[in-house]
Amino acid sequence: MPLDLSFPDNLRVPDVEPRIVAAVALLVPSYIVARKLLRRYLVSKYTIVTDLDSIATPRKKGKHAGTAVICGGSFAGLFTARVCADHFERVIVVEPEAWTFTDEAKALPAFSTREVKGDTAVYNTIAHKRSRIYQYTAIHVYQTPLLLFARKAFAGFDAIARSWGFLIAPSAKNVSFSGYAVPEPKRFGTTPQGALFGPRRDLEPLTRKLLSDTCPNVEFLHGTVDGFQLNKNAVEAVNVRLADGSATSLECAIVADCTGVSSLGLKLLSRLLPSLGNIPNLREEYNPNTAYSTLEFPATPKFNEALRALNIPRLDGRGPLDTDKEAAFFVYNPDPEIDFHFIALIRSNSDHIVFCMGGWDSDLPVTLDEARAFTKEAKFIPDWVFKIFDLLEPVADQAVAVQSRTSACWKIRFENAGKILPRNFVSMGDATMRVNPRFGQGVNKSVIGAVTLDGVLRRIPVNSKSLGPTFFNRLAARTNNIWDSSKHADYGHPSVTPAAGETNQTGWFARWFRSKLLPSLSRNDTAALTLYELTHFLAPPTDIFSPSILASVLREIVWPSPKP
Repeated sequence: MPLDLSFPDNLRVPDVEPRIVAAVALLVPSYIVARKLLRRYLVSKYTIVTDLDSIATPRKKGKHAGTAVICGGSFAGLFTARVCADHFERVIVVEPEAWTFTDEAKALPAFSTREVKGDTAVYNTIAHKRSRIYQYTAIHVYQTPLLLFARKAFAGFDAIARSWGFLIAPSAKNVSFSGYAVPEPKRFGTTPQGALFGPRRDLEPLTRKLLSDTCPNVEFLHGTVDGFQLNKNAVEAVNVRLADGSATSLECAIVADCTGVSSLGLKLLSRLLPSLGNIPNLREEYNPNTAYSTLEFPATPKFNEALRALNIPRLDGRGPLDTDKEAAFFVYNPDPEIDFHFIALIRSNSDHIVFCMGGWDSDLPVTLDEARAFTKEAKFIPDWVFKIFDLLEPVADQAVAVQSRTSACWKIRFENAGKILPRNFVSMGDATMRVNPRFGQGVNKSVIGAVTLDGVLRRIPVNSKSLGPTFFNRLAARTNNIWDSSKHADYGHPSVTPAAGETNQTGWFARWFRSKLLPSLSRNDTAALTLYELTHFLAPPTDIFSPSILASVLREIVWPSPKP
């Protein structure tokens, strides 16, 4: 029987006003275009993704004839110097620590160890020479933007980093948040993947060496910044006390405060500009009451073979973890209202394994036995984690431990003082915001500051009165969520002392929303991808309120998932 494709006699196509058809025809593509434009705007405002494309590209009108003075030569200073090298004919990094001027500070470290008599045990720690950086030998976590920035800033970075023992691997797949698996997205699309894994004591010397080797217009000056000279609405010169006790002044086109926790820029400017004291809530501070320790062990060939034989399961149920390719084996983030134990087990580089343990009002394990006992106290820890402890027993006496306590986190709201600050003053890294190191965002925060500065310098003349205010407004848009999310997460634990005017109830909605989102991640790949992108600062925070995610949260409210 032939297929009849004709319309039935009783089927009538309704009459439609042509203008309505035309309006709909225009409305649909207009909506799609508007949505794309809005998305592009939000990505540009709240992330550095767009600005990363311009890193290390020549300026259209050539370099500024003036000098960029960078106060401080740690990560924030080194990243900022690399950016300024593309914009200024001369860049001077003022660094007070003598050791950073040695060849050893631009090479793989060969530090010895020293014995420490702790409160609970005797242990070994690394006897490093970077005395001004208290976390120099502690574990550090780097998000994807650091790798993207390094690849743009330094040609051939991946090969160089690997030759130094760094790993470039997928981000943590075995992540648990108080028993809820945080699955890897099934579809990444165009989202960048991968992160750098390696200790800070290796990454800082590598960055310093690459900067010195590739940017001949960058100089390092051994001294301490002790004053600014203002002329009208600009820092005209930076006063430096040199290592021999003499003094000098450096004329500058721009000055960047990268002095870390000392926040020297604000201190010096407060002496010259008393009106800064009238800015309400210029500095916000709270006490997270957090402590953590790291235990680092050599990863011998026998250990790697035995680890492979464990067939560690992925928490999202997608087969065993490939321990030869993955750098992070297990990361446990506690809900502070349920547990305080934070635990991470990762490769610190190609030759070492690190346990990181801590939390709010926490003990600080410094031996393998103490680490095992600490982990047993935590909730939702898989049995195979303790098998890894067993594998490390033969090298237990070779462990090196580092302890760290954090009693103050702060944010300096320079964006609120744009009308008072010198137009050519900028600040980034810990000099403007210090967050709880438990979240592993400090180095990436310095990348955000440097890349944001690059974007501003490509759009605004260095002598414009809007240079500084524009920078601080953009930096605030891109880092405020770092401050708020980490602070509000901390407030969930009763031992945390909130900032003035806030209580431990502040941020309750964010904590509640997270508790409803986590159970839905295994069912909603859009939510899993969004959380991944937000964790790596690759998407605007507004993405968390997409219709798909809100629908998953609503479903979790109506039909709650079983508790882990």
